[in-house]
Amino acid sequence: MPDKRILLVEDDEDVGALLAVALEGDGYEVDLAKTAAESWARLAAQAYALVIADWRLPDGDGSVIADGAAELGAKTFIMSGYLPELPTDRRGGHRCMMKPVRLDSLLAAVHGAIGKPSAEGAAS
Repeated sequence: MPDKRILLVEDDEDVGALLAVALEGDGYEVDLAKTAAESWARLAAQAYALVIADWRLPDGDGSVIADGAAELGAKTFIMSGYLPELPTDRRGGHRCMMKPVRLDSLLAAVHGAIGKPSAEGAAS
């Protein structure tokens, strides 16, 4: 279901895996990219409802990826442990979250941005 598909851009393998498990456990479809190059390839191949990008990547700037994703119609988050250093002009239109992020806070932000996934077969 592309309307609930998330691209998670995170170069720290452990952090990416933890966030992906939390999002998938909540019912979202998640694709994980570790580099800017991989992110661009995924954005070219698939539509996403939300792109969550780490700001500092080994081969690029996550805010530029967020800008590109927004131009494609995705909601966007930028996460970083260095958020105070992110220039104000790079934040425009993106939700910014400080790492480490609490999983409940992340899920609440995702629900607010793109809604909760439909719980097929779940009791109402």
